[in-house]
Amino acid sequence: MMKLLGGYNSPYTRRVAITLHHYALDFELEHVTPFGDQKAMLREVNPVARIPVLILADGELLSDSQVILEYLDSLVPEDQKLTPVDGKLRREVLQITGIASAAVDKFVSVLYEYHFRPPELVYKPWVKMCEQQAGDGFRWLNDKLNDGRFIDHRLTQADISAAVFWQFALDKRPRFCERLQCDALQRLSEELESTPAFEKTEPDGPLPEGLELGLRPES
Repeated sequence: MMKLLGGYNSPYTRRVAITLHHYALDFELEHVTPFGDQKAMLREVNPVARIPVLILADGELLSDSQVILEYLDSLVPEDQKLTPVDGKLRREVLQITGIASAAVDKFVSVLYEYHFRPPELVYKPWVKMCEQQAGDGFRWLNDKLNDGRFIDHRLTQADISAAVFWQFALDKRPRFCERLQCDALQRLSEELESTPAFEKTEPDGPLPEGLELGLRPES
């Protein structure tokens, strides 16, 4: 059985776990956070100490969620793959997934800025730039949705990743997300959150004391 290192508080780990459930692939989750005492252990399996890491049945290690998703796609028939194997449809799914990932990366940069720096040392121009990039990315995703889906009215990795990343942002900074007015993205998230694969991967609740992120006062 495969083992997934990470936690569902991480949107990157969560999209991998959702894909595993969607494909009905057996795996075991080992709760790991890239902070505190667990960071040294994580560095032993991933040199940059990031989650998720997927340990295959033979012990092979895969890190970075996009790399893991590519591997999982290789385990299912072509007509079941969440990312098409080639052509324009593949490029479209990868483009949308890439923008979604970039938007949440910038969003996380803001969370880290407020979490790891004393308030008087937060660099506001950097925060403003990252918020603009995250907001523009989510709005772009919202505008790309067509009747509830990104590609051909069918579920793809673009839908899963965008929904997971949007829900993560909404959980951390609801007022910021409300100001973006991404109604279509919100509907996609609400729909997919009610599906079995999403329900099985609900975020784990607060991180251990001293590690909680996203404590920025809303404005």
